Amino acid sequence: MSESVASAVAAGDDRASAKTGWTGRIAAPGHRLLWGGGLLLVALGLFTLYYRQSWIGPFNSDGASMVVQAQAMLHGNLLLHGWRTADVSFYTTELPEYMLVVALRGLRPDVVHISAALTYTLTVLLAAFLARGRATGRAGLVRALLAGAIMIAPGIAGGTEVFLENPDHAGTAVPILLLLLLLDRAPERWYVPAGVCVLLAWVQVADQLTLIAATAPVAVVAVVRLLVLAARGRPRREFRYDALLLVAAGLSVAVASLAEAVLRLLGGFRQSPLAYGLLAPVSQIPANARTVGQALVLLFGANNPGQGHGGTHQLLEISAHIHLIGLVLAAAGFAAAIILFFTVRMDRVTQIVAAATAATLAAGIFGTVVPDLSHAHEVAILLPFGAVLAGRMLPPLASVRWLPGRAAAVALGAWLAVGLAALCFAASLAPLPTTNQGLADWLVAHHYTNGLAGYWQSNSTTVDSGGKVLVSPISYQATEPWSWESPAIWYQPSERRANFVVAVTDPNTPGLISAAAAQRSFGRPAHQYQVGPYVVMVYNYNLLTRLG
Repeated sequence: MSESVASAVAAGDDRASAKTGWTGRIAAPGHRLLWGGGLLLVALGLFTLYYRQSWIGPFNSDGASMVVQAQAMLHGNLLLHGWRTADVSFYTTELPEYMLVVALRGLRPDVVHISAALTYTLTVLLAAFLARGRATGRAGLVRALLAGAIMIAPGIAGGTEVFLENPDHAGTAVPILLLLLLLDRAPERWYVPAGVCVLLAWVQVADQLTLIAATAPVAVVAVVRLLVLAARGRPRREFRYDALLLVAAGLSVAVASLAEAVLRLLGGFRQSPLAYGLLAPVSQIPANARTVGQALVLLFGANNPGQGHGGTHQLLEISAHIHLIGLVLAAAGFAAAIILFFTVRMDRVTQIVAAATAATLAAGIFGTVVPDLSHAHEVAILLPFGAVLAGRMLPPLASVRWLPGRAAAVALGAWLAVGLAALCFAASLAPLPTTNQGLADWLVAHHYTNGLAGYWQSNSTTVDSGGKVLVSPISYQATEPWSWESPAIWYQPSERRANFVVAVTDPNTPGLISAAAAQRSFGRPAHQYQVGPYVVMVYNYNLLTRLG
């Protein structure tokens, strides 16, 4: 690859834009105000469409648990004292967002949909800004629009659940993209590594995926750049910035560990440990590689919509084929970044994104984080990373060597319009009914305010009732508290009196407490009611006294 191509790719060289007619800079204050207003309108439009699409996905106790935790923090329990959270807490990332939305909307299911739409809107916009790099004018706009086109329409079948539903790693992309923007735009001063250290530690407290997707890549790229500088015999002063970034990445791990220890010392939440090891056995690696490949297809919205017939199914198939373009472009951007990784002019942020993509792929293939396709959310950050690499790498290559800039821009505009149409179609689909709303309404109407249920009927019913009913999760054998997304105080007989259990009559129904199991633990109910698919078993004593 020629030096001119490498130069254009690495630095967003506007000379490449000039060769194809893509010139111009936005400098006048009036133009900046106009662009700012336009960007705000775009953000509001995308948020509205993502909010509508979010409703076609299920609302369940994972998202409801975050809503209940946010309410507890708003009522003074900022450290979530007594809570046992999941193996990922999101304490410093999405929980503050949930607090803001709960403060405005109260304890309602739409808090999850609003928060998810807001998070994904920010992810799309931040990825577009990062893809733009330091390119200006129309060249920068093309880069941003390319990244935006890849991400604008989450896949309906699978993508809705991963990106527009419950918090589960996808939202971690927002602080990581912010960190990369800081590195991309800020001058090389000592305070930037200090800020990187703080941001990395902040996100690690919430989600340890950051170690793979940000912390380790920052450190690795710093080491690579230091070695390149040493090989070239550069002056010592040029080593300073990357050396500081290396120290910042390593120090962030210690700072995050210290912050977690202080939280525990002050009586904060307890985080559940991972239920599995980190490294997969060698025999599992080929299957993992296939699963990661399927996860990538799902994340980019190119997955098969499944069996079906009629116009809607055909539209879903067309949408999947269109999304495949984005996956191909992201793969091409990643390949170009790897090929140019060690070149002199390769910019630091692109190297970090490429390293983070490689590290996340390796974690999925050689680790245990993606045992099946239902765990695609574990590597959800690959979508914004792929979009950023496509935006930063491909337009300079196309404008320098292969495609006329104007022809590429026309194709990009058409593809973006089709993606927007796909998003509008997804937003127009009928909302999915809230699963436990009928149960919540019945409990409120009959004045049953404290009870027990399996995990999937617990916090979701609490939120469906607007907080008028508190349903605590217990084990499916109905013998002990469910120590996952719940506080200890819910199970203390001196603090609460629970007098009903939500169960089902079929003992083979997965994920639910059977009526037989409830009777074995609590005895015969005083009253029993059929409420939709559930059986509400009412007792005349405090059921918490029977829990182990």
